[in-house]
Amino acid sequence: MAHNNSVLTITNTSTADPYMIYAHGKFYLTFTSGDRVEIWSADSLTDFGQSPEKYTVWRPPPNTSHTADLWAPELHALDFRWYIYYAAADPAYGNPSHRMYVLGGPPTFTPPTDTAVWSWQFLGRIAGLPEDQWAIDGTVVTLNGQLYFIYSGWPVPNPTGSDLVQELFIMAMASPTRAVGTPVRISTPERAWEFSGDHGINEGPQFLASPSPPLDGSNSSWVGIVYSCAGSWTKEYKMATLQFLGGDPLDPFSWRKSERPLLQAAGKPPWGPGHGSFLEVGGKVLAVFHGTDGEEDGWLGRKARVMRVRFEERGPVMGGEFCGPLVDAGVIVGGNITEWGGVTVGHGCRGHHRHGLRGLLHGVVGKFK
Repeated sequence: MAHNNSVLTITNTSTADPYMIYAHGKFYLTFTSGDRVEIWSADSLTDFGQSPEKYTVWRPPPNTSHTADLWAPELHALDFRWYIYYAAADPAYGNPSHRMYVLGGPPTFTPPTDTAVWSWQFLGRIAGLPEDQWAIDGTVVTLNGQLYFIYSGWPVPNPTGSDLVQELFIMAMASPTRAVGTPVRISTPERAWEFSGDHGINEGPQFLASPSPPLDGSNSSWVGIVYSCAGSWTKEYKMATLQFLGGDPLDPFSWRKSERPLLQAAGKPPWGPGHGSFLEVGGKVLAVFHGTDGEEDGWLGRKARVMRVRFEERGPVMGGEFCGPLVDAGVIVGGNITEWGGVTVGHGCRGHHRHGLRGLLHGVVGKFK
């Protein structure tokens, strides 16, 4: 089947910064909810816009250093336990107080929403990150058998507390809750398309790897990070890549930035496609990201969208840099169509566990019949 560049809309409401996995026979989606951490579950991609099961797994107490603006939660399976990484702020100090936090959940032999038996626990700030550095959008990555934490932060040092520049940093992790060593900057805004006015932004890092062995007919093998850049409040928000070239992940020269964006708006909806996560289904890689219907929607109405990723010799490709035509999940369901882009999106999917690099990153990913 020919590669399909269409974009599937899977939620009817704003689900900014979507992060999705497949485990225990269901898809699980978490996203920015503001004052809490939610997990939605569904049997199929299209069900997220119809009848997802919704769980609030964490709501912080009032008036703490981590009560306000909970951003970009991610759900990961590490050391046989579910963890959620997210950013939060002190309501007394606002955005400059954003730091990275972690929740510990049920064991991975049970669904992450099994709160009737297992409760989610607040484990505090991620130990070892700089106390005075603004930090958001943290994710975990396993490279060369070692766990790493990659996040978006303001420059160090930053004596004026300026928010004009966001960079990507990496640290080794001694455990799922503790980073060690000193943060190493692996990306800073330098391309014109990484800026919105005076704001140069690198954020939302996410692991991506080509299927191994490649299942799309290519001979490519690619491992790296997809990050978002430019202002998330603008229609120019987009995604780009940092390829891992091998060697020491803590060496900035082990990473190579793309010359062009991976994905951006094509002069029509969805606008501002960004903050994507990735999962492998049926031997194909899907990107789950947010985008708006309106050109000037800003942070409003950032619905979850899904698009195929293919791999060429030069690396990952999504629509030749631009979003393809928009397809609504309701239309697919109403038309009794379950195949989209060569991927089954309706009921009847079957999951399997993957271990190692992608399995550790994405917890457990699904494979369709």
